[in-house]
Amino acid sequence: MKVLSTMLSLTMLFSVNAMASNNTYVYSNFEYCQLQTQGAAASQLDAYARKLGFMPNQHDCRALLQPSNTRNDQQAVSAQLRNLQRGSVIRITKKTEQKLAALSADERAEVLKRFGLR
Repeated sequence: MKVLSTMLSLTMLFSVNAMASNNTYVYSNFEYCQLQTQGAAASQLDAYARKLGFMPNQHDCRALLQPSNTRNDQQAVSAQLRNLQRGSVIRITKKTEQKLAALSADERAEVLKRFGLR
């Protein structure tokens, strides 16, 4: 009888662990913000926030859902590089110098403009 009850309790323990391991859904604040913008019910948002562990604020949601403007990022990096190059002693190689000399004046101006040097 004791063995039977022990086996029954072990079986129940393993079945509970198996059920818990099947619940591996990952909750994210990005998905919460998507639900919020799609107009999900307040009760659904509250339940999701409980599962998530916190409720993201409007600022966080705006930052997550707005795509970043990579062109502005590239322009900022180019501006930083130009500022560094103005005061630096960066010299181009002889090979690059020869390639620039071989270009026509318009092509050379375009290349220099692309690198932010004119």
